[in-house]
Amino acid sequence: MGLFDTIHLQSPLVCPTCGTCETTYQTHAFEDSMADYRIGSIVRGGVLSGIVQESFWCGACHKAGNRTELPVYLVIWHSILVGVDLDLDRAETLLASVDRLDLVAWLDQAQRQETEWKRRFYGLFHDVRRWDEHLEQQEKREPVREGEPPEQTKRRMAFGALWSLPEEILSAPDPLAAILARNTPSPSSLTSNSTP
Repeated sequence: MGLFDTIHLQSPLVCPTCGTCETTYQTHAFEDSMADYRIGSIVRGGVLSGIVQESFWCGACHKAGNRTELPVYLVIWHSILVGVDLDLDRAETLLASVDRLDLVAWLDQAQRQETEWKRRFYGLFHDVRRWDEHLEQQEKREPVREGEPPEQTKRRMAFGALWSLPEEILSAPDPLAAILARNTPSPSSLTSNSTP
């Protein structure tokens, strides 16, 4: 079988045999690099424009012993994945109807997703780095310095707390799990209609 690429579908493919909705489609039509694609993604593998026919595979039908293969059509316009459909006429109509507004919408969505993933990455990196610094300070911490007035110690500790991690992380039973939870992507950012 080899490697495959996964297309995350904006609108599920509904199996005409059993009615099951498939939200992803695995294909060998591109580079077989285990890449994830969405509508609006630039596809790799040499297909510039046109409709690629493959076979639709329904997991529910396969489990029930019905291994009927139906055609599925991947619609590609100037190396951009435009859609996936079980009907050739709808696929042809979709290919003919792509316009500049679609391109602008896909570009906008891709840029929003890139910004969100960068923000999430730097947030995670920053929190992990601060946790590492916190652990290092715990080892070196001298709460009271010899000869330091109590008021100055209080100010010094308060200033250090400004740059510390939030209390929900510091007091969590598993701080690393709390950091990961704080920086976990929302389901919408994982399934949004844009490039990976």
